[in-house]
Amino acid sequence: MTNLSMRRKALPGALLLVMVAVSLACSVGKLLVQAPTPTTEPTKTPRPTFTFTPNWTPTPTDTPTITLTPIPPTDTPTPEATATPEEATVEVEPPTATAPPPAPTDTPVPPPPADTPTPSPPAATPTPQYAFNIIPYIHNTGSALETRVTAHIIKEIDLSAGYYDTLVGYQVVLVDPLGVEHLSNMSGGKNHSTGEGLGDDHWFNTEVKVSPYTSGAYRARLVKDGVQQSPEFEFTLSASPLQYVHLDIIQPR
Repeated sequence: MTNLSMRRKALPGALLLVMVAVSLACSVGKLLVQAPTPTTEPTKTPRPTFTFTPNWTPTPTDTPTITLTPIPPTDTPTPEATATPEEATVEVEPPTATAPPPAPTDTPVPPPPADTPTPSPPAATPTPQYAFNIIPYIHNTGSALETRVTAHIIKEIDLSAGYYDTLVGYQVVLVDPLGVEHLSNMSGGKNHSTGEGLGDDHWFNTEVKVSPYTSGAYRARLVKDGVQQSPEFEFTLSASPLQYVHLDIIQPR
């Protein structure tokens, strides 16, 4: 009984000593771990490479089929692709044998068609050639009593020297502004139209008088036996001053 009591009292002290010893051992272990210990790396000895060569026929195995799962597109906008024309596939046919071209012949080449001539505009009707020419004179010394036209009908010999022949059997046709024709007396002889030495005086051998004086546009021409002998001369008489007209009608030599 006494020994058991002593053992029970000694048990706590022994446990305390054990715990102290364990604590000291842990402290010493930590110090040993913290101190760096130089270690040497073992040198590896190279080993020879061994190639394994099988001496049996391998049995084929089934290759697993990989199933691709499509990934749905995201909402990221992509630029529109520019449409490019599809290239047409042209099938090139092998060349076929063709007959040689015929030998050239001596057939003449037809000339090019001639240009179609452009029709020329219609020519103006030529003025008839008359035997007499008219040289007019208009003077501002007319009379209110009459419209007067005098004329000197001659054939030229040498006018620069004053030589000519006075012609007979001719008449002057005067057309007034209303279109009425007036015929002069038959030509013959000669006289002064206003008075010798006056500024408006001319030699004349026929005249036309129409009463009263009428202004307006007139026409005059020379005729013989009703046939026109000179071009028609047009003139206008003014209302003021009053005027009269003289015509030298000359047949060139």
